[in-house]
Amino acid sequence: MHIAFALFRYFPFGGMQRDMLAIAQRMRTRGHQVTIYCHTWQGKRPTDLDVRVLEIGGHTNHTRARRFNRALQSQLASQHHDLVLGFDKLEGLDAYFAADPCYVTRTADRRWPYRLTPRYRTFRALECGVFGAGGAKKILMLDEREQPNYQRTWNTDGARFVALPPGIAPDRRRGPDAAALRESGRAEFGVGDGDFLVLLLAANFELKGLDRAIRAVAALPPEQRSRTHLLAVGQSPPRPLRQLADDLLTGEQVAMLPGRTDIPRLLQSADLLIHPARRDTTATVLLEAVAAELPVLCTDACGYASHIAAAGCGRVIPEPFAQAALDQHLREMLAADLSDLRQKAHAYGQQRDLHGMHDYVCDLLPSLAQGSCDDPAAGATSMS
Repeated sequence: MHIAFALFRYFPFGGMQRDMLAIAQRMRTRGHQVTIYCHTWQGKRPTDLDVRVLEIGGHTNHTRARRFNRALQSQLASQHHDLVLGFDKLEGLDAYFAADPCYVTRTADRRWPYRLTPRYRTFRALECGVFGAGGAKKILMLDEREQPNYQRTWNTDGARFVALPPGIAPDRRRGPDAAALRESGRAEFGVGDGDFLVLLLAANFELKGLDRAIRAVAALPPEQRSRTHLLAVGQSPPRPLRQLADDLLTGEQVAMLPGRTDIPRLLQSADLLIHPARRDTTATVLLEAVAAELPVLCTDACGYASHIAAAGCGRVIPEPFAQAALDQHLREMLAADLSDLRQKAHAYGQQRDLHGMHDYVCDLLPSLAQGSCDDPAAGATSMS
């Protein structure tokens, strides 16, 4: 088959972008031709895939989205593709990989003038193009909790939704080199044997709650706080967050680094993963931590928070978020024996398939292109 993948922007440390590339490369190894359309590509381009960057202008996200959608339709009309899989909300898709929440629902509490803005009209129209009548035939859901929002908004037939299992990279699993990775990582960041390393991994520090994590570390009792290091990896530090860290903690306690590729080493180096996100459709990093047998402290705003609760390998802060709750749970977890939580993460990782999503999608796409959508692994789509 000749399959088109479409997304606005590729950057190497985004969760959805990593999923897109993993699925595309698997489809290529299965003998299919894959063309990726985007308006921005950051980082190294794969040599085994046809990447087409559509040059568009625009100073705002919604302008670029609207222009990219128009350029994509022109490309699709001039090329033959057996299937078009979108990773952002666009028109003309056969299938949509739902990595984002329902836009209309998420903005419902905005004051009514917002609905008159070009931004709202653009993103609402693109969402309608996926979920409305005549939109994508199949919607591949990462977080089943979003399905009712889409159905209430767009009256989307439930038969169009397919729930996906998780798709964690196998190298996240704790292996025989875990002790060496831990020693190496803690030495790099100056973390002693008696200290705590709290890790936050995110491509967007503000959205994923780094400010909340900084405040929680600052609220620790003095003895705990003096032994706690917060390592945030994923983007260059925004000035307000750097200022907050400087105001509340010492420079030695907080490190903010751009995205890195040695995620397995970081996971093994840490004592706790903190992810107090304001919104995260899946929060794949939570299951990466489970695979690495790392205890987790997160918010219920994360789609995969249910896995942390089911595994019993951490704590989940309920919504609406309260900073005092995060402060208390961090204090209590750092005072406890975390080995029990590590054992529970290990047991959960042994019992559940945390890695099969990319192959599942690759099994699904050919049947979808042929006009059917047989479940390639009946029973494998449960996310509970």
